[in-house]
Amino acid sequence: MARSVFVGLSLTVSAAACGGSAFAQSPDYDPQQGAPTRYQAPHDGFFKGKFWTDTRYRYEYVDQANLTKDARASTLRNKTGVESGFFHGFRAGVEGEFVVELGPDDFNNTINGRTQYPIVVDVESAEVDQAYLESQSIPGVALLGGRFLENLDNLRYVGSVAWRQNDQTFDGAKATVTAIPGVTLLYAYIGNVNRIFSDSSPVGNIHSNVHLMHAESKELSIGKLTAYAYLMDLYDLDPLSNASYGGFLKGKQKLNDSLTYHYRLEYAQQTSYGDAPIDYDADYVRVEQGLSKGGFTATAVYELLGSDGGSAAFQTPLATGHIFNGFADVFLVTPPTGLQDFYVEAKYKMPQGSSGPLSAFGGLLLVAQYHEFRSAVQDLDYGSEFDFYAYLPLRDGFYAEAKYANYQADAFFTDIQKVIFGLGYQY
Repeated sequence: MARSVFVGLSLTVSAAACGGSAFAQSPDYDPQQGAPTRYQAPHDGFFKGKFWTDTRYRYEYVDQANLTKDARASTLRNKTGVESGFFHGFRAGVEGEFVVELGPDDFNNTINGRTQYPIVVDVESAEVDQAYLESQSIPGVALLGGRFLENLDNLRYVGSVAWRQNDQTFDGAKATVTAIPGVTLLYAYIGNVNRIFSDSSPVGNIHSNVHLMHAESKELSIGKLTAYAYLMDLYDLDPLSNASYGGFLKGKQKLNDSLTYHYRLEYAQQTSYGDAPIDYDADYVRVEQGLSKGGFTATAVYELLGSDGGSAAFQTPLATGHIFNGFADVFLVTPPTGLQDFYVEAKYKMPQGSSGPLSAFGGLLLVAQYHEFRSAVQDLDYGSEFDFYAYLPLRDGFYAEAKYANYQADAFFTDIQKVIFGLGYQY
């Protein structure tokens, strides 16, 4: 069944990209006349594009119980980019990223040899973050090739790891098909992964043969349905090569005028793939349920990254792992005995435009989480973690943020505390 999902997605994307009969009422259809007209590729002028810049200062303190020294990382990141307007259906974009250390490098950035300190993966670098060419010359099909960011769904499988100072980006190509009524299809090929460790690191790039296939329905009465097949052959990271097949339902329902119930139900199966050294099968389950009222949201989550008898576990090596399984980043790689994460999250966002003494805090976001971690097999109690995050938008594109993580180990790793402050500007 899992492989039938993969084959079905492949055939559907191929048919759509070749302009098959599925192109009912595509963008070259004139509803006024009731007859097809010639499709006009977007053309607003090459110089009518956009410019952006994003600067972020970060101070990160890490106390790790099994190391003699505490990490203190002070770094500054800037991303600046430009994207052209459309010229006969084509546009191009480029973005540079620069990370510098401010003050002494009292932390292990994975390549500076300072192993007496905890790891903070913010490496000094100057890189081309993105450089791509996009085409919308085919009705209902957007094609993009080059170096690009990709954030799929909730970032569990593929993400840009935006929390770190150096983004994860991908060299390859992708096609997004919206011509088929009621569904959006995506196929992407990745031939190289530019990881957060920077080009200076021996593990900063992963040569790969990755195929991402993704189909998402329109909004239905029960929510959105999504099916996916992700085939990841990572030549420089063979133990994490895998093939994952799955899908999820995500939606929300109003219970009354002020209370909303939201949910996500997901299942996937993963097998070894490419040159993975161990043959295995492992399951993934995510059950997410919550209630929202006004600016408050409370959510309970169960997530399982399964294990095949303790020999190998479900892995997501291209994910934005920081937003899963605790901010302390203890479980970026799933232990061979798998992982069960039982957690609750409370979130509050203050509305913009508030009046009175709290007006300066409009848009303030507060998030608190508590996790209990257990193994998927062998009944191990890994530990627990409390996390807190605050984000405050300031004037004219500035913002401030703070994060705290406290992991208390039992049968896995060691105690960790992290305190992080940041100040940024986006334009």
